[in-house]
Amino acid sequence: MRRFVIGLGVGLVIGSATVIVGLIAFLRVPVSSAAATAEPTLLLETARVKAWSLTIEPGQSTPQHRHEVDEIVICLESSNLRITKSEPDPEEQTAHPKSGDVFMPKVKGVTHILTNTGASRYRHISIELKEK
Repeated sequence: MRRFVIGLGVGLVIGSATVIVGLIAFLRVPVSSAAATAEPTLLLETARVKAWSLTIEPGQSTPQHRHEVDEIVICLESSNLRITKSEPDPEEQTAHPKSGDVFMPKVKGVTHILTNTGASRYRHISIELKEK
């Protein structure tokens, strides 16, 4: 029974993500200036999940932020990213998610900044999995 409930929950999250990705494909996020900070847009919030859209133009960064819960990320447009973690020890990593990639980064409890170091726009949908 527990496997059924977990499977149902994962299925609902992935199903919701599919609908959101389809909507975003038709409702393009406006291009923002490269000098501005890249801020996520809340797309959906339920008792179990929050879905966000994030667009980072070349040279843009997100504000420093902390993740309190796990999340699933669906890459819509790929680029090169620099991930700068501020705690407990400052650290930089690079990533190059490809369009269509779906992944679950280890971000719970992490404070970081994302910077688009590539030549093209980066876009993703992230789905935060709220804890019960």
